[in-house]
Amino acid sequence: MAAQAWEYKHIRFDYKGRGITMEINLLDIDGERVKGWGGREVPTLPEMLTALGADGWEMVTHVVNQDNASNGVTFHYYNFKRPVL
Repeated sequence: MAAQAWEYKHIRFDYKGRGITMEINLLDIDGERVKGWGGREVPTLPEMLTALGADGWEMVTHVVNQDNASNGVTFHYYNFKRPVL
C-alpha cells in the first residue's frame, strides 16, 4: 500500500487595523502577494477559510508573530494540506 501524497499551501497575512472585522490587509500565498484566492477576492479571514475548505484544503498549523517592538505588525502564518489525487 502506497503512502498518501500531500500538497501544501503556506499563507501569511495581517489584519486591517486591530482585526476586529477580520479584514485582511496584506495576503501572501506561497510567497506571492495576492488579493484573493482562486480568482475570488477574499477580504476577510472567514471568506478565505471558506474558499480554502471548498477547494479541499485542511488547516494543519496556525502561528502568530507579533512584532510590536520594531514595526507594530502582527502576522498570522497558516499551513494547509490536501491529498494529491
